[in-house]
Amino acid sequence: MERLIEWLPTDSLSFLEQGGPVLWLILLLSLLMWSMITLCYSRIWFAGIGAARSAGQSRLPLITALAQILPMLGLLGTVEGMIDVFYVIASHGTGNIRGMAGGISSALITTMAGLVTSLSGFYFVSDLRHRLQDAGCCGEIA
Repeated sequence: MERLIEWLPTDSLSFLEQGGPVLWLILLLSLLMWSMITLCYSRIWFAGIGAARSAGQSRLPLITALAQILPMLGLLGTVEGMIDVFYVIASHGTGNIRGMAGGISSALITTMAGLVTSLSGFYFVSDLRHRLQDAGCCGEIA
């Protein structure tokens, strides 16, 4: 994890800190999803369709599951951010606009991250399924 933190630009670190721990989880699951998507495409392009089909059968359900989980994690971050907003209101009243804005910002960042990563995952799952089916593989890919 320290190597990842050193690699990220300062702006990215502040973005991840604003989103809180849920955004870090979204990042890690997105990296896992993207590595599996990349592996499936590399199997299609370099290893032949038989290897691609086996990679697709074993990885496409997991990629699909990750794409379904990511928006839920974004929603979890939204709830966490709104809880922060209500805590600020309960502690300081509605006069602490900066505190409330921080919670709202955290909520919106995690929502956006979960939705964007999920949509990209669903697009590539669909594309991989069509590529495998159009290449003459028999049957339906899960």
